[in-house]
Amino acid sequence: MDGEDLDRAFYFIVTGQYTAVRHDDNDFVLHSDTHHICGSLFYLSDNEENIIYNCAYVGHLTSHPNYRDDVFYICRESQYLSREGLWTDNIVDALHVQLDPELDPNGDVHPDQPLFNPIVSASNPNSADGIDLYHPDKWFALYPIIGDCLWSGNADEFESKLFFGGEAYSVGIPFRLSKNEGKIQIRSMDGKFLTVLPPDSFGFLGEEFRQHNALSRCLRCMHSYSVGFHSKPQDCFTLIPRGLPSMFALHDGAYYYRIDVLKSSYADLVRVEQIEEASLFQFVG
Repeated sequence: MDGEDLDRAFYFIVTGQYTAVRHDDNDFVLHSDTHHICGSLFYLSDNEENIIYNCAYVGHLTSHPNYRDDVFYICRESQYLSREGLWTDNIVDALHVQLDPELDPNGDVHPDQPLFNPIVSASNPNSADGIDLYHPDKWFALYPIIGDCLWSGNADEFESKLFFGGEAYSVGIPFRLSKNEGKIQIRSMDGKFLTVLPPDSFGFLGEEFRQHNALSRCLRCMHSYSVGFHSKPQDCFTLIPRGLPSMFALHDGAYYYRIDVLKSSYADLVRVEQIEEASLFQFVG
């Protein structure tokens, strides 16, 4: 324990559940119907494996094989914390957890407001922390699942275009979601909608491409469109469930989207044809 920097504070998210994880009486305890940041504040060791609470090692993390460094199991020696909050030898029964970085561990942390009804409708998709994505009282952070966005990957805007930066996802642009005719309207706090933006110019493509739009199946101009913000919800998205229950692929009616990391502090979205090529995303409330 000596020598740890204690600079990676976090709260546990129980994937797809409105549940807090606390450490009481020398053990992990699951508190259902509780916002995840009402749980205990933990720290990740410098080797990013051991879980630290109250200046002591209390367990370690093991990455989920399909979502390495994004989804974890809580372990103690050779056992896993189960979905019932007990210890088990069987990984099939293990609880799926994720981490929500706390950038100001000495601050006064609490949910924006208590949610007595985190689920508006059982048919609606949920956030990673078990909140209805169409909840009228919640804003969400967008979290790209690409294996290295825990401490980076915040959604941000540059010249009206969406990009992912070098800070924790939790400090990214907050979004509120609603549904209209089967399409998802994703709105930022300044009232702009996430949409497909046309090319700045079609000049380099040729005159015939001026007749195309965002939904045209054209391999020549598909990469000229980008994801960004507009005052009106023009071309909205569909969230295609994929991966764990809170995860989805982004689809605009013609193409899916993949994270393209250009450098450590900047990544944007590129269009791909097959869902197998698409990146996974989720929202965190």
